[in-house]
Amino acid sequence: MVPLRFEGHRDAAGPLTAGQRNIAKWLRNAPLSPAAVLEHAFAVPAGTTVEDVAACLRVLLCRHEGLRSTYRLDDPGEQRVLAAGSVPLLVRDAADGAGDARRLVALCRAEPFDLAAGPPVRFAVAVAGGQVTAAVMVCSHIAVDFQAIAVLDAEFAGMVGDPAARVPGEPRPQPLDRAELELRPARRRRMDQAVRHWARALRAAPAHPYAKPRTGPPAASGTGSGAYGMSSPAAAMALEHVAARTGASRPAIVLASFCALLSRRTGDATCTFVTLSANRFESDLLRYVGTLAQATFLTVEVGESGFDALVRRCFGAVLQAGLHGTYDVQQQHEQSARIAAERGIAPTFEPMFNSIVMDTRAPAPGPLRDIARAPATETSWVDLPATDILLRFDLGSVDGALIARCWTGDTSRVSPAEAESLLLALERLIIAAAGGDLDHAGIVGALGLPPIERPAGWLHVDHCWVDVAEVQRLLDDALAPAVCRVFAGVGGVPLTAYIAGGPDTAQEAHQRCLAALRGRHAAMAPQRYVLCGQSPADPDLLAGWQAAPVLAEGSGRAGDLALSAV
Repeated sequence: MVPLRFEGHRDAAGPLTAGQRNIAKWLRNAPLSPAAVLEHAFAVPAGTTVEDVAACLRVLLCRHEGLRSTYRLDDPGEQRVLAAGSVPLLVRDAADGAGDARRLVALCRAEPFDLAAGPPVRFAVAVAGGQVTAAVMVCSHIAVDFQAIAVLDAEFAGMVGDPAARVPGEPRPQPLDRAELELRPARRRRMDQAVRHWARALRAAPAHPYAKPRTGPPAASGTGSGAYGMSSPAAAMALEHVAARTGASRPAIVLASFCALLSRRTGDATCTFVTLSANRFESDLLRYVGTLAQATFLTVEVGESGFDALVRRCFGAVLQAGLHGTYDVQQQHEQSARIAAERGIAPTFEPMFNSIVMDTRAPAPGPLRDIARAPATETSWVDLPATDILLRFDLGSVDGALIARCWTGDTSRVSPAEAESLLLALERLIIAAAGGDLDHAGIVGALGLPPIERPAGWLHVDHCWVDVAEVQRLLDDALAPAVCRVFAGVGGVPLTAYIAGGPDTAQEAHQRCLAALRGRHAAMAPQRYVLCGQSPADPDLLAGWQAAPVLAEGSGRAGDLALSAV
């Protein structure tokens, strides 16, 4: 162990920032999630010594208060900056089997962070022949996001080969400063507006934008979860051409391709889903090291747009979403719970599209013919821990190869083969767009995938595709041992449920359905509940239920005045 001693400008404490409260709430619910910490391998040039790396890391600790703070994650929580102290640098001999970054990361991840006891960061290097062969950092998500790691990486790269650059420099915006700014009335009003934007979007968004029929049985351990990864050199080369033609960033081009794919498969002309905003639109945040990213709703009108127009539209949608990307997570949670209960849905607020790419360089397109000569695309499947996410797309890199993955928590609806087909369709569209703008027909032809087919029994209710049979299964599970049936529509009200021998009120029936709804990607709670004194001889016939005595009925939503029979 080599001690990395640090000294800073102040010893102070204050509230958590909005971004930190967002992560703190998540960590309280999933403290052992692999994503609770982020990892990074620094590039080390030949001849780098342990002292070179240690000197650079000491400067990073001095510059960035979030790396040398302790955190209390209760509500409202606290961050406390340490004016002085040290963090150990783990030094391993490469000959001991810890010579690559992956094994160093595993060593740093071996124990969870005690955020209240010490700084939320660990460093390790591997050494061979007196030279560093690998250097890694593992840091709690409470202190950094992916954009912050990119800042740290750039600063490390600037110092490791230049000893004269290894000075802390002038003070810069820090998380404590950010927390103070967020307490000002003008910023509070902006954050309140972001919560209202979230609420408006949630009222109009599908609970699961990719809801579709099952294509296979549920896995033995649940619905099954996994991801297909893709590495496409050809798509990365194609992105250079589209970026040069449109002036848009490469992640925005991938986002436009994803929206075109999603619209084609779902049949929805408008795509509304959750993404992550980096929240770094203010100039003083470009070198800020802290966790800023928060989920926000993105709405893109796809329609019959051409490809270049869609790219520009996505760029504007990202900017609009970013304006509403910072908010009080507790207010957002309360609004989400209320609106979800009113609508009878259990949406997943994990991002459907997530990019960790910072695209700051100018495009450099080569000859178009080189795309056809690019190395072969590689794809592979990996099983993942259970999740209730139906579909998610992650963009990891656009340099050298487009690296992305499509993952699902329900392989009975999105099979591994379908996940791979979605990635390859995205690749085809990007490559096709390299040669010039595509009209809507050209987009459809390049994707080469048909719309999702939904058989009889599927309804479009309140912006959501719903399988009536799945709603029936929800009722059976949530209200057992009651006899209940849901009908597609009664008296103009979709998803009307009749229940006998179950809850006493529509409100209780609705609450029990909501409690059992999470993870059911083709179901929503009924829009109306009719509680009957007895079940008919044939529960499948609506006429029998309508002839039964009614004890109470209503939507079960807050403020609903249930009608009780006298």
